[in-house]
Amino acid sequence: DWDMLQPKKIKDPKSFKPDDWDEREKIDDPEDKKPEGYDDIPKQIVDPDAKKPEDWDDESDGEWEAPMIDNPEFKGEWKPKKISNPAYKGKWVAPDIDNPDFVDDAELYAVVKDNGLVGFELWQVKAGTIFDNILVCDDPEYAKAQAEKYIVPFQKGEKEMKEKADKEEAEKRRKEEEERKAREALEGDDDDDDDDDDEDDEDDKKTEL
Repeated sequence: DWDMLQPKKIKDPKSFKPDDWDEREKIDDPEDKKPEGYDDIPKQIVDPDAKKPEDWDDESDGEWEAPMIDNPEFKGEWKPKKISNPAYKGKWVAPDIDNPDFVDDAELYAVVKDNGLVGFELWQVKAGTIFDNILVCDDPEYAKAQAEKYIVPFQKGEKEMKEKADKEEAEKRRKEEEERKAREALEGDDDDDDDDDDEDDEDDKKTEL
């Protein structure tokens, strides 16, 4: 895709964000103070539940020291809570101005003066869609009037035709399914008869013996 014309509006290149424009939605709460002694809380502490093993020998094992564990009272680096910024003005955007380089072209899309063909490039789930009564114009009121005159009257008939075709297709499928089941049932009976004939032949052979 590309632009055929220059844009009608552009951002004002001479406009700059004011120095006092505040884009911060949240700021530190100036009333929030760090609790006294907060920085004195260690990250780890000696495990109060640790006990010196009974077989620990200070002479051979060295002086025993209890292991360190994370301090549940430690909350990390202190940061003041955030509050809404009363001076927040939103994200600054340069204002639009008329583009001095824009030149309109009334004939931009008038590439064809007279045409009897319209092409469609589309994807459809079910084949058989038909397009007709196509109007190409640039007047919405005229298009609406022509649609009411030529297209709307056909819609009822087309709907009835579609419903009739759907019923015929459904009936065709129903009959095909019934015929398939009948063939399967007949083939099943033939197999049973063949089995009976085989059993009779075996009985005759046993009688002869």
